[in-house]
Amino acid sequence: MNTSRPKNSGSELAPYGQTAVIAFVNEKGGVAKTTSCVNLAAALSQRGKRVLCMDLDPQANATTAFGISAEQAIERESHCVLTMARYPLERAIVPTQIDNVELVPASARLADCNKTLVMEVGREGRLRTKLREFYRSVLTDKYDMVLIDCPPSLDLLSINALTAATHMIVPVSTKFYALKGMALLGDMVSTLHEQIGATVRMLGILVTMFDKKTALDVTIYRLLKEAIEREFGDYVFSTIISKSVVVSEAEAGGLPVMLRDPDSAAAEAHRKFAGEVLDRLGHDIGDLIPEPSLAAAPRT
Repeated sequence: MNTSRPKNSGSELAPYGQTAVIAFVNEKGGVAKTTSCVNLAAALSQRGKRVLCMDLDPQANATTAFGISAEQAIERESHCVLTMARYPLERAIVPTQIDNVELVPASARLADCNKTLVMEVGREGRLRTKLREFYRSVLTDKYDMVLIDCPPSLDLLSINALTAATHMIVPVSTKFYALKGMALLGDMVSTLHEQIGATVRMLGILVTMFDKKTALDVTIYRLLKEAIEREFGDYVFSTIISKSVVVSEAEAGGLPVMLRDPDSAAAEAHRKFAGEVLDRLGHDIGDLIPEPSLAAAPRT
């Protein structure tokens, strides 16, 4: 198995210039994928980054987390971007309550995309095409970062996100089945690289929903980290996102915890996570995923 890491430079973030497009993906639900995506956007904005979030989950949790209602989303949403060939990305973008953060919202009708796109030529690359057009246009204001919240399934929505993305972040909870889901994801990414020229790179694996007071969680985290490093390489972020009532309360109020309770431990954890993300992007450590899995040599 090839486990070498190709050398890359920051310029290889093209075709979006120096913009990183990061997909938050895991076929398992309930791993705080949306929470991590939304709060990373808020933390990056506090560092002066201009961020676009794209909600590709029919549950529209990221849309709700930013305080955008279904009525606001229905005419300007990711469903239109994916299913209408001449619908430009910029038309779907709406402002949020957070400075420097904008959103392509979602609604329940996004679930129809899999049926709508299944017979279309180039269906896997529809989002990549729209992003390329957006970044080539002289009429659009550009973003420093694009974050994509994927659905908890490896369907055409996730495939579009992975085909468009330059990097991916995989949130995992402290459960023994986490590795199984990652293996399936690794197989899919390898296939996308081979068949349609995707170039998405692993940026990191984020441990979420962690309860340090529970002996079982502590034990599973240790075993999970060891297994991930053994199977896939040293990709685990040092930041751990713990279970938090504060986060749930913030989500219910339509605000990221970064704004709702900026002095909380949860907000601090997401600020640390944002620092790690920027550090890894700055060193361009994400590499093409070797076949047939996510295996790679540890970072040095």
